[in-house]
Amino acid sequence: MIEPRCTKIVNAKNLWEIAVEFISKIDDDLMEFNLKAAYITYRISKLMRLTRGTISKLVFLSCFNGVGKLYVSENSSDPQVETYLFLKYFSPLKNFADTLLSIDPKYDDFPLRKEGMIYKFSTDFTSVLLETTDKEQALKRVLKEKAECKTSEMADYGRILIAFEKLVEQTDIIFDMNSLRYKTVIYKYVSKMLFSAREKNKFFTMLASLFEMYSAQTLYHSKMTAIIGYNIAKYMRIPQDRAKRVYVAGLCHDLGKVCIPLKILEKPDKLTDEEFAIMKTHVSYTKEILRNKIDYEIIETAYRHHERLDGTGYPERLTEIEQTLDQKILQVADVISALIAKRSYKEAWSIDKTIGILDDLVANGKFDKEVVSCFKTYQKKILKTTDDFARQADKVYSKIQKERKNLTKKIETNS
Repeated sequence: MIEPRCTKIVNAKNLWEIAVEFISKIDDDLMEFNLKAAYITYRISKLMRLTRGTISKLVFLSCFNGVGKLYVSENSSDPQVETYLFLKYFSPLKNFADTLLSIDPKYDDFPLRKEGMIYKFSTDFTSVLLETTDKEQALKRVLKEKAECKTSEMADYGRILIAFEKLVEQTDIIFDMNSLRYKTVIYKYVSKMLFSAREKNKFFTMLASLFEMYSAQTLYHSKMTAIIGYNIAKYMRIPQDRAKRVYVAGLCHDLGKVCIPLKILEKPDKLTDEEFAIMKTHVSYTKEILRNKIDYEIIETAYRHHERLDGTGYPERLTEIEQTLDQKILQVADVISALIAKRSYKEAWSIDKTIGILDDLVANGKFDKEVVSCFKTYQKKILKTTDDFARQADKVYSKIQKERKNLTKKIETNS
């Protein structure tokens, strides 16, 4: 499937802010540290007069440092590897993510570049600054730890050292870290980040994958929902910009599930009333994550994907007249995506069984008849699109598993 270009509806800065908010919901301390490290990285890179493109990627890398901690499980490797895999396969940093592993001697296949040294210096310096109010002492501690450096790296090491000394001399870095200045500078810079059109579009894949990587049971669901919703909207001859809004809402609609305990999300049995009450709060968390970052109508479409036309849905028990067509489309797309996928509590359902469920929901006044009718009319074309996406996604995840296995083996060999 050729993904719809949505950069005029949601720009890279919007998506970056959503991602930051998402990670903050899981680990606020991690995200605060990353933003401070990104600030140090930005200031040092500017002093070293790196290109705008390189600075953009280093700042991005710093902001998402440690995101792999969110995905570590019995089937995964260490956090550094998981961060590398996420950034390589789901972010605009495909050709830059190896900077993460280049700073670790365990991964000698990844040559150390000055970008890696800057990144490492900046994160280490940030860690020390959180422990002391003496910026000169902080720098001395970091430099002492970095004293042993390969001869081939000495030129870059010297330039980085000069840049750090200038930063400490010219900046009240302690004040910057303890005020909101670091955050203000980074947010302003991100709005001007230099990425190609293709890299900006990659943000959308990253946004959908943030939660998919977090919970294996929702694998592909957000993207699949977005694809189905977009295609239904297109075949209903809704204007293209509105169809794209449905697509973006589909990508975002379950982000709030990051605030729901995994034992509930992945429970193989039916949820208790208490557990279901907790599960239902995910739509409010989604709205909270998206608030003031993208168009209000997109947020409402994502927020209302569990409403039903007869007023039995949640969170607000809205009736048909209170809901937009975009919202009705996403509600149908979400259910189709869930039914045709394998989950912890069920196998994938056939299309005939899925359509039977949709017909029952229409008959019971819960789903829009025209939306369901459109899906039924164009089901073969729509499902071909979702099948094509699923095959591509399976290939990507196979690559991830293979690379994870190889990197894990290398860790064991070099330990």
